[in-house]
Amino acid sequence: MKRVIQRSLGVFLVGSLASFCVLDLIDQVRLDSSLLSLAIGHGTASSNYEEGSSLLVQQGAGTLGREFQNFTDRAHQRTHRQTLRAFQDSVGDAFKSTVQIIVRNRQAALGAVVHPDGWIVSKSSEVPEKFDVKLWDQTKAIGQVRARLDDMDLVLIKVERTGLLPIQWGTSEEIPVGGWLISTDLRATPLTIGVLSVANRNIRKEKPVLGVRLGPPPTGDTGAVIESVVDGGGADRAGLRVGDIIQSIEGISYASMEEVLSRLRELKAGQSVALDILRDERKVSIAAQMMDLTSSLFDSTEMEVNGQISARATGFQNVMQHDTVLLPHQCGGPLVDIEGRAVGLNIARSGRVSSLAFHAKNLEPAIRNMMRTAGGPEEVFVQAPAVVQASASDSLSASTTAISIPTSVPTAIQVEALKPEVVLPNPM
Repeated sequence: MKRVIQRSLGVFLVGSLASFCVLDLIDQVRLDSSLLSLAIGHGTASSNYEEGSSLLVQQGAGTLGREFQNFTDRAHQRTHRQTLRAFQDSVGDAFKSTVQIIVRNRQAALGAVVHPDGWIVSKSSEVPEKFDVKLWDQTKAIGQVRARLDDMDLVLIKVERTGLLPIQWGTSEEIPVGGWLISTDLRATPLTIGVLSVANRNIRKEKPVLGVRLGPPPTGDTGAVIESVVDGGGADRAGLRVGDIIQSIEGISYASMEEVLSRLRELKAGQSVALDILRDERKVSIAAQMMDLTSSLFDSTEMEVNGQISARATGFQNVMQHDTVLLPHQCGGPLVDIEGRAVGLNIARSGRVSSLAFHAKNLEPAIRNMMRTAGGPEEVFVQAPAVVQASASDSLSASTTAISIPTSVPTAIQVEALKPEVVLPNPM
């Protein structure tokens, strides 16, 4: 009898210990998954939804069941439309000063109105010479490039419209690290929200590449044959394949691989290049975009984790880094703080937890210089009115049911700084 009791007690203790370990493991998985979601940039909001629905993406929810979906919901709280609506008052009228750059009926970039008479600033490498501009009221106008500033990747655009609402810049506003930042588009609801990771940094310039490894052509052919393609690079996005033979660039034929390489090295990041290739004995014309990829992104796993990167994402001085996940075609638009002041302009998506923006105080001289070059108006920089801080007594008298948004959150984990450098041969 004693032995039976001991065995029963032993089974009970082992079972209890196993249950405790499982519960502890579940809690740890929840924590790790939440941190991972933030680290890889899934904790940032996007307002691409239809009214009455939500695009809250649950990656892997079907495989791990309800528990996974519960903590993924919490990790993706900033993607929910109700969260975005909480920031809608902060956007104010900034969305009316935001435009879309439309190329071949698709959005190529966003832009910001800087003068009522149709003057707009945007991201230069995403704006070709021919395009349309879509305004917040859904009307369109033909856009004209009037000036470009290559070192900052800015472009000044003119449309034949008057009475537009220019963006109000907050040039004197300093955003604290961890402070909320809101990206706008043509709707009153924010496009995305995120927090400031680094207040000011310089981004080293990388060499522009097509994203292929080239070799000599087969006997009897000219140009250069593609031996491999970098996932997510310009060549991959354009549909170039292993075995394609590049025979001409911008209408000029090249006899050897060395000549093709020499011509590609002359191109700039973000530049679109017309290629004539030989594929399965057929000639095909393809337009591809040069990209200034860092060496780590030549690894296919890194590119898959990082997602889409802007073609021009390096070589910037004095930029803010924030953890908002923007797609390349969502760059070029205003970045506002929770007071509704435009504190910057999104200029690039550079990594899984990294988007870059110029501060308004650095944009002011750049826009004025482009305006002088284009012969535009001198008064182009509208200052946002100063925000009067509420006193303690005002705060105490406010309604206790009002919802307030904190001005900052804990500093985002700097995952990029923790990544080991991957040294791989540089493809062209």
